Amino acid sequence: MTTVPPAERVQAIPGTANFRDIGGYAARGGARVARGQLFRADGIDELGDAGRAALAGLGLRTVVDLREAIESEQHPDDLAGLELDHVRIPVLGELGTGHVVDLGRLYLLLLEERGDRLAEAVRRLAAPGALPALYHCAAGKDRTGLVTALVLGLLGVAEDEIVADYALTSDLLRGPKLDRIRGHAVEAGLDEQTIAVALDAPPAAMRVALDHLRERHGGVRAYLLAHGATEAELDALADALLER
Repeated sequence: MTTVPPAERVQAIPGTANFRDIGGYAARGGARVARGQLFRADGIDELGDAGRAALAGLGLRTVVDLREAIESEQHPDDLAGLELDHVRIPVLGELGTGHVVDLGRLYLLLLEERGDRLAEAVRRLAAPGALPALYHCAAGKDRTGLVTALVLGLLGVAEDEIVADYALTSDLLRGPKLDRIRGHAVEAGLDEQTIAVALDAPPAAMRVALDHLRERHGGVRAYLLAHGATEAELDALADALLER
């Protein structure tokens, strides 16, 4: 089964630069990840009428905001008039203020110290009636990237595909949009060094996270179960997202 190229999953949603459908990937057992059911994105605080109309056209039922409270307060999601379930699950905590010098280290810290929150995000996507759903952070790369890795890993998508999906951010976030994200991070009080290392999506950083999940936790499913997810929730999400 041929996997849909990453660039073909990019969604042209006004007000965003890194909005993507995570469907289309070849998964376990000859299945494919369904398209039009689960989306990842950068900030959605400047959608405007055109962006909100585009989101409405996707039929979204759920939006999960992975940002910290201060980020959400300073730049709230622009969802006025949309009827959906808006969930906030802050992931970073104090890890966003000066604890890391490279992205691989940040991802390991998040996996080990924020596993309950990452698993909560996946559980929220697995809830009855949650799909189609969107989850996002500020750049759509680090917090969003880890949730994506967990979902795609759960579905049996190849690690090379997960890494390629993650690295696509480097092609999409450039110029004024990247400057705006940096400005928001400074405004929210995130450490300058953390900001500097967070401006790219090096494949090696996601490799570190995937190796850690496999070698330390026995894989994505075992990791999620150890951090609060249930077998029924994970099976429900897989059933909803896999086309055979």
